[in-house]
Amino acid sequence: MSLVGDAVGVALSGAYVLVVLAAAWLLSRAGASAETARKVVHIGLGGWWVIASLLVGSALWAAALPAAFVVVNGIAYRTRRLSFMAREEGEDTPGTVYYAASLAVLAFCAFGVGEPYVGALGVFCMSFGDGLAAVAGRRFGRRRIAIAGGGKTVAGSAAMFVASFLSCAFVLVAAPPVGAGAAGGGGGALAAPEVVAALGVAAVLAVVATLLELLSSDGLDNLTVPLGVSAVYVALFSPGSPLAPVAAGLALSGAVALASLRLRLLTKPGALGAAVVGALLFGVGGWPLWLLLMWFFGSSNLASRAMARRVRTARARAEEDEPHMRQAHRQSGPRRLRQVLANSAPALLCALAYAASGDGWLLVVSAGALAASTSDTWASEVGVHSKNPPVDILTREPLQRGLSGGVSPLGLAATCAGAVSTALLATLLFRAFGFAVPTGPDAFLLIAACGVAGSLVDSVLGASLQAKYRDPEAGRIVERPPASGTAAALVSGRAWATNDAVNFMSGVAAVALGLIAIL
Repeated sequence: MSLVGDAVGVALSGAYVLVVLAAAWLLSRAGASAETARKVVHIGLGGWWVIASLLVGSALWAAALPAAFVVVNGIAYRTRRLSFMAREEGEDTPGTVYYAASLAVLAFCAFGVGEPYVGALGVFCMSFGDGLAAVAGRRFGRRRIAIAGGGKTVAGSAAMFVASFLSCAFVLVAAPPVGAGAAGGGGGALAAPEVVAALGVAAVLAVVATLLELLSSDGLDNLTVPLGVSAVYVALFSPGSPLAPVAAGLALSGAVALASLRLRLLTKPGALGAAVVGALLFGVGGWPLWLLLMWFFGSSNLASRAMARRVRTARARAEEDEPHMRQAHRQSGPRRLRQVLANSAPALLCALAYAASGDGWLLVVSAGALAASTSDTWASEVGVHSKNPPVDILTREPLQRGLSGGVSPLGLAATCAGAVSTALLATLLFRAFGFAVPTGPDAFLLIAACGVAGSLVDSVLGASLQAKYRDPEAGRIVERPPASGTAAALVSGRAWATNDAVNFMSGVAAVALGLIAIL
């Protein structure tokens, strides 16, 4: 399709969006509730995908309009514009921003591989399925579903399943480019076996959409439903697609991130970041790298929970030490986006370098970066419970428990355990899944060395560079200014050198050590 044709297609699809918004505004002026106007927009925008599929051929042009609305909706959400689409009091969420973001991502990916119908599966489940689920839930929803925290109803979930099933069935049977035709082959009416197969796939996708909508909250279903449905289709039913590994990783990582969000292990931005990082690591490094990421995340959270429980129950330690340990665990609550990226970005960069070069040692170094994150986290969570107070790694002076830069025998043992366990798991996984990477003693020692070195560099940077403040109310040193806004004096380090910055730099140092070793 020509440049002019793409531009015309974007203009016409944009005009359609404006018509939908105008209709919702007129309904609001006529006395309709904000919820009604919002659902008109939510359901009506599903038609945008049909127009874009018919008139736009370029992935960049297709993603341009929803990408622009990510910005527009973000500003509107911040400034409380577009009030005719606002939720009821106390329910406002950035769902409109998520909606536009999911459209932009799916448009870029689906149009980029020349299969707009793949994106239509997720978009239609979101617009028609999720939209009608809310309508049915409010009108007929008397029985609530306990596992969803009481916010979702049986009627709403049933409507979600039926609407998603019909939407996916239409897409899989309809002619390209909006639909898949004969399983993507197009041309002529479908034979009976092909129709039955399409209905079976539609049923599976409808179940996925219903579960994602059921488990999501705070507007996140506008992300999880469309991206999850399309990812599951690509991963399970379109294995020949170049995006299949990334889609499979997105489905797996999205499920883990969603569960972590419900368990309050991750913030919402942290969950989104973890899903993206996990998808990319799975796309490049397959099961080995993804499972190593899960090992880091899962074992770190288990260690944090176990040690926090010990703080609450143990009474053997001196009373004056316990507040410092409780403070350390309060600071390691749900992981934020910056924490996720600081601990995973070095490994991801190495994995992407492996994808570009094919050098198997880069995948080994990527595992070494994850070993550094694992060993450092284990040292922080376990080392704070050392019988004797930690000492500064540079000056050997006693250090307040929970502060970065301190080392103890227990913490060093945890560092070695985290590095060795990750190295052992990595070599076993690379070998089990048949990756053409080194898996001998040299690779094992390199991963373990990267893990230990990264943790030690983190302690050195924590002692010399990381910002530390004096909390005038608590009378102790802290690593972040008090949230209450009370002025806290910087007593050492640099203000920009937060714990996340130090974690990232230690990961980079582990990667640098690995690269030097393989040169």
